[in-house]
Formats: sequence, C-alpha cells, structure tokens
Amino acid sequence: MEAHSKLGILSCTALLVGGLIGSAIFSLSGLTMFMAGPAAILSWVIGGLIMMAYGLFMGELACVFPYSGGVYMFPKLVYGGSRGRLLGWLACWGSILTNISAIAFGAIYVGIYLSLSFPKMGGLQVPLALLSILFCLALNLVNFSTTGKVNAVIVVALLATMGIYIAAAFGTKSYNTQLLKPFFSQGVGGKLGFLSSVPIAMVGYSAIVAIAFMVAEVRNPQRTVPISMLCAVGVVMLVYVLMIVATLGLVSAAELAEKPDIRFIPIFAAASKLQTLPWLPAVVSISSVLALLTTILICISMNARAIQASAQDGILPAFLAKNLANGEPAAAATTTCLLAAACACFPQFTSQIVNFGTLFNVITVAITITALIQARRKEMIPLHSFKSPGGRPLPYLLLGILILCNAMVLLNSGVAIWIVTAVSLAIGLVFLYRPQSHQTVGQNE
Repeated sequence: MEAHSKLGILSCTALLVGGLIGSAIFSLSGLTMFMAGPAAILSWVIGGLIMMAYGLFMGELACVFPYSGGVYMFPKLVYGGSRGRLLGWLACWGSILTNISAIAFGAIYVGIYLSLSFPKMGGLQVPLALLSILFCLALNLVNFSTTGKVNAVIVVALLATMGIYIAAAFGTKSYNTQLLKPFFSQGVGGKLGFLSSVPIAMVGYSAIVAIAFMVAEVRNPQRTVPISMLCAVGVVMLVYVLMIVATLGLVSAAELAEKPDIRFIPIFAAASKLQTLPWLPAVVSISSVLALLTTILICISMNARAIQASAQDGILPAFLAKNLANGEPAAAATTTCLLAAACACFPQFTSQIVNFGTLFNVITVAITITALIQARRKEMIPLHSFKSPGGRPLPYLLLGILILCNAMVLLNSGVAIWIVTAVSLAIGLVFLYRPQSHQTVGQNE
C-alpha cells in the first residue's frame, strides 16, 4: 500500500473510537448494571484500563512485528516453531469467534433498536440485521482509507447523538441521584458484582486491538499506534462513564432484575421515561444503530485480516487468503459475514452469543499477554522501539486481574457454555492439524 494512502493518527483514533463505542454500551451495559448496580461504573473503568494496557502491549508487539494479522502473528513469531504456531492459532481462533459473535450481536440489535423506534419495522428484525452486515461488508471491500473516512463521519454523528442523550438525562428533573445508593450492593452479584462484570465490560473495548491487526496499513506505526490507542480509550472511557451514570439515575438495578426484557436496552428504557422529551428514544435508537454499525465494520476488518493471515500460513483453506485488486481481503471478510449472518438469524440466543464471545475474548487476551512477556524475556524488543508503560510487572499484574475477574464467571457458567467452548476449540485444532495446514500459502498480490 502506498504511504500516502495509509492511516494516520487522526484516522486511526477515529477508527478505534468508532469500533469501541458500539453494541456494548447500548446493550451489555444493562447486564453490568443488573449484576453490579451503580458499581458497574467501576466495572467499565477497570475493563477500560485492562484493555488500554492490553492495547499498548499489542502496540509494542506490532512495532516489532509490523505485519497484519495481529493476534495470530505475534505469539507465532515470539514463540516460534510448533508451539508458536499452536498458541498463535489458539489466540487467532479465539479472536475470530469473538468477532463473529460481536458482529452477530451488533446486527441483532440494529434490528431491535430500529423496530423499537419504528413499529412498522417490528417484523423485520432479522432482515434488518442481515442488511446491516451486508452494508458493513460492502464498506470493507472498498479501499481501506475510504472505509476509514466513512467511519470517521459516522463517529462524529454518533458522539453528537450520545452527547444529546447525556445532556438530556442530567438536565431533566426525572434524574434521581438516590438510585445510585447504595453503591455496591444493589446488583444481583452482591458487593463483588462489579468484579464479575469486568469481563463483560472488556468486550466494550475489544476493538482497541484493531490497529495492531492492520499495522501494515498504518503510517509511522511506532508513533501512530500508541498515540491513537491512548487517545481513543481516554475518549471512550469518559463517554462510557457519562452514559452509564446518566442511565443509572433513571433505571435502577432492581428494575432491570424485575424486567428482563430491558436488560439489553437500558439506555432506550431510560430515554423512554423522559416523557417531556418524546423525541429522545428516537435519538437513542439512531445513536445505537450508528454505534452498532461502526462495531460491525471494525470487527469485520479485524477478523478478515486474522483469517487471511492464518490462511496464508496454511491453517485455513487457501482461498481465504485471496485479495481484491485494491488489496482488501475479500474472501476472508465475506466468510466472516456469512458466519455472523447465520448467527444473527437466531436472536433468541443473544445471551449465549454474548457469553461465548466474552469467554473467547479472555482466552485471546491471555495468550497475547504471555507472548509479550516471552518477547521481553528473549530481548526481542529493540532498545529504541516503543515500549508500553508499567515496566515488566504490568503484564503479570494484568494476568492476575483477569484470573480474579473471571473466576466467579467461570465457576457460575452453565454446562452448555463449556460444551460449546470445548467443541469450538476442537474444531480449531482440526484446522490446525489437518495435513494441508502445514503448507504455507504465499502472500496474495
């Protein structure tokens, strides 16, 4: 790709902000409020800090290994040999499944939010979900710099509509600060509910690694990658906290417990309570759809490059490595969308889709962090290369926090999620160890 067509700091930041602000804040935030009550605010702050550190770790590895493919390439190159190939593929497979889940979830809620504000669309939830995936696929098949510009426009509109909701919620007499008390014990998860909600909140920041997946398409990555990550997470964390505090003053954890049907639409439910502002629910729906579309857009981009990298290495079928004339990984992007579209046809399994994606996201994060630890041990990071702040202890601390936050979630998970996870991992290993998977496929022109 020519240098002038590569992504700079502003484009990368806008791309990340658009990818980060998506389905999580408009739907998954309700689950964290249900679990933790007002302490869900802490869940989103902790989740953001974890993913910011993770994103910077990815940036450190990306500057050493400036290849698109991200979570597949980093463990593979750091560990080397069959061990590197296995860990790289497990991280990649987890990321692929996470992104497919996120795309399906986002598409499902595009249909739901549109049907809430426009009753005539009530019977079109699945067609609207499929149409949203098709729209984002089309954007992914044009030149990537064009995709970035379109995304930037959507992000500006998105932030504007979110700002309207925040101002309206805090400015109304219906806002009740007493709903924020007690702070820790309102959710069904008790006083530690905010910890078990952290993995859910982390999903809201998972697109932070998007630039590391596409580092070959970024101008001056050693500077652009870390700056764009820090700027994006800072902006998004502030917006998330404001959105959640605004919602918690209108919808309580007890109400979310009594009305399961609003747990995935807490912001719309809050807006609907402001009867003096009858237009606000429509604004929330527009904001939600814009956010969901940006998430779908970024997840397709990340997944396509991860799938292409593993196909080029012979793990996935060779046709998935093919590009269009403009260099975009069309086969991988189309396959991603077909799988996500199949999941989006079953909105009744939304909760299962969320749990599945959350679990595999944690697997990918853990493997990538251990790859950074190994790279530092091997002294693979050049002296003057970008290094994430926090020094050597931070990756170990982050792993410990991940284990702590996920312990209760894993112990309380049902048998079904473990069976599906085991089957999914087995399918991934079948791809890895099939005979032709050991033949490396060359880079497509």
